[in-house]
Parts: sequence; C-alpha cells; structure tokens
Amino acid sequence: MVKLIEEELIQKLRRLGFTTYEARVYLTLLKYGSLTSTEIVKLAKIPQARFYDTIERLASKGLVKFSKSRPTKYSIVDPARALRSLTQKEVEDKFKLIEDFLKSIAEIPRREMDERYVWVMSGLSGITSTIEDVIENAKDEILIATYSYIVKDIVRKIRNSISTCLIIYDKYEDIVDNLEVFDEVWFKPTLGPTIIISDLTRGVLIPRTQRENPIAYLLEDPEILVPIIGYYFYLRETSNKLIYRLGDVVKKRTFRSLLRAVEMINNMREKKLKIFIEVDGVWVKSRKQDSLRGKPIDIIRDKLREITTMILERDDGSRVTVGGIGAIYEDFEAQRITVYGD
Repeated sequence: MVKLIEEELIQKLRRLGFTTYEARVYLTLLKYGSLTSTEIVKLAKIPQARFYDTIERLASKGLVKFSKSRPTKYSIVDPARALRSLTQKEVEDKFKLIEDFLKSIAEIPRREMDERYVWVMSGLSGITSTIEDVIENAKDEILIATYSYIVKDIVRKIRNSISTCLIIYDKYEDIVDNLEVFDEVWFKPTLGPTIIISDLTRGVLIPRTQRENPIAYLLEDPEILVPIIGYYFYLRETSNKLIYRLGDVVKKRTFRSLLRAVEMINNMREKKLKIFIEVDGVWVKSRKQDSLRGKPIDIIRDKLREITTMILERDDGSRVTVGGIGAIYEDFEAQRITVYGD
C-alpha cells in the first residue's frame, strides 16, 4: 500500500515537471528529513552517477537546501511555499514567453483563410481555448447544451449583451448562482453531446461526457451546422422544464434564430409592450442583401414542417413574410433580428 502511494506521488511530481530521479530524491528527503548523499542514493534507489546533477537541479529550483558541514547533508525547503513559488515563477516565465512570441508573429504577414471545414481537436487545453474563442467572438447569440461542470468553466466568458440559451443535462442545482448570465435555462436530463453554437455560424461539438482524453469538433461548415442546430432546438423543445428566464429588465435583444426572436415578441405581447424589430438578411428570390424595420403583425408556427414565419409590417405600410435562415417559402430570409420593447 505504501509503495502504491509513493508511486502515485511520483506520478504527480512528474506532472509538475520533475524527472523520475528528481521525484524519488524529493520524496526521500520529504520522508526521512536531512540525509547525506550516500543515504539518499541508497534510499531513493538512484544511480550514484546521477545523484549530483539531480540534486543540483532540485537546489536550483529552490526545492532543496544543503549544509556546509562534512559530510554535506541535504533537506527540502517547506513544500507548501517552495512548490507554489516555483510553479508561479514558471507560469510567469511562460506567459512572458508567450507574449514575446505573439508580438513576434504579429509582424509576420499571414494569408486570410476562408475555408470552412470540420476541425478535430484533442487535448483539454486546446478544446478549452477553442470554446472560449467561439464564445468570445459571438456578436449576438449563443446556444449551449452541456453539463454543469462545463458551465462553471465557461460562464465567466459570456457577456451580458449576448442572448444566451442554455440546456443543462445534469445537476442544474450546481449552477443556480450563474443563472442570470443566461436569458433562459432549460433542463433536459440526458447523456447528450456538448453543443456550443455562436451566431448560428460556428459551433463546438463534444461527444458524450469525455473527461479524459476528450475529442471535440469545431464546426465551421454551414451544411454540417444546420442539422446540429436542428438537434439543439429539438432538445430545447423536448426539455423537461424551463428553470429560468430573464425577466422584464431586457427590452432589447438581437438574435440569429427566428424562433427565439419570436418567443421574445410573444412574451412582450403578453406584457402589453409596443414592439419594433429590425431584420437584416436577404430577399429569397433575388438574394439581395437588405435591412427591414417595422412591427410584427402575426406569427405562424408550422410545427409539422418545423417552420416559423413572421409577418412584418414595414414603416411604409407594406407587409413582408419573414423566415429564418434557409427560408424558401417566405419573402425575406432573416439572418439577424433585433427586437425592441417599449
């Protein structure tokens, strides 16, 4: 049992950057106190020829001290202070190196890439930084379906100005302190994939609940995103209950999904508010880019075909049918919808 614990401690020290010999010497000094070189070699079971370079590295890191007596004795510096100090210095040095590197590459001309693919990523740090990039670059709307431990990691990255919908798969009690970051929170108990979609144009998909050796997909291909978005709204539609919805504080929100914009309009109608909307998008027939402004007169929801249509009365009195992204039956395809309440 003791040997098993020591092996676990060695592995933890290895993860902190120790070599195997450094870890063995360090644990030996931790266990036995001050020792001579001969005693350390015997107890740590390392080659005599490797002792001095190993102890010098530990001393240079500030982890080991030695006496001026003969024979020389070695002992560890208080681990709580020394290890924290060492780690902090290494982190600061690495951040400085990263900043220097980023400044250097900023001067290198790089070709802008317009390719849209599905990118595969592995490794927790790469996945985390990609999720943060997707969230931080959202302009209007973020759709999230995930687990409570991931919510805790990303919640600080979400800006209050962004319309955000969360579907939580597991213990929503764990995120009660963060509910107000989101416009709405739904509970759907299932072992589903983590889905994070930014402005309906980029997304991250993480299959199941892989905590070790996770693999994630960065989705930038619109043809791949469409069914993922459809699946997201299916999860939302079949959720067990609505846990939280932002109250009357927000009187303006911008959406990429027409369905969520329509729901805000309906909520404002119930509160007897005056509603105005601005829609950016393209005319379905001509594909000409345009912006419309007016009042929503009617909303038609065809659940059988999963189609939502809004009838908009423009400022000049004309009426236009507005559909969501990919609209083919309406006059206008909405790509960005801003809802105002007064």
